[in-house]
Amino acid sequence: MSARLLLVDDHNLFRTGLRLIVQDHPSVGSIAEAGSVAEACALQMADADLVLLDIQLPGMSGLDGLRLIRQACPKARIVLVSASVAPDAVNEARARGADGFLPKSASGEDILEAITCALSGLPCFPAGSGAAQTQARAPGAATLTARQLDVLRLLCAGKPNKVIARNLGLSENTVRVHVAAIFGQLGVNSRSAALLAAQRMGLVAAPSHDLA
Repeated sequence: MSARLLLVDDHNLFRTGLRLIVQDHPSVGSIAEAGSVAEACALQMADADLVLLDIQLPGMSGLDGLRLIRQACPKARIVLVSASVAPDAVNEARARGADGFLPKSASGEDILEAITCALSGLPCFPAGSGAAQTQARAPGAATLTARQLDVLRLLCAGKPNKVIARNLGLSENTVRVHVAAIFGQLGVNSRSAALLAAQRMGLVAAPSHDLA
């Protein structure tokens, strides 16, 4: 079933660019837009599945309006979007009950991965922003979510996307999004390079056989 997404940002150019990215996510269906907390609440999207909510909004900020958005979209996951990635801003977002925090400087792959995490019920906060996040960091290297690590281990065992999807209960499109995000985090462009990088970072143990 396709997810209903609500974008709340007062900058039309950024909102349009964000829409062009998120509409390519395999789990996203309809996309609604609003320029303020008041406009978002007026849309009466009680069945929204995900809200990307800008912090800096006219009138009421995203932080202050999070509770109202939660009331208007009771089943939605809410990810705050901000030009700032300061730890205080991230921690404040978590304290207010946000399900994630996405910097405006994030790449398209990072945005798609954040959507995957949020729709899967996982928190998606920047690395190092708190103990509650479900992320694992290799010293001085990539930061991968728990689900990405699951995908990485199967990928390094030589499993194709179809098998990874079946083993983890995901769609193949979602697996492709995860693989692309993993490649981006590891700085590689192939499965064999991902295997070598993952071994070097200690993210996976040496496999018993080579990738085909």
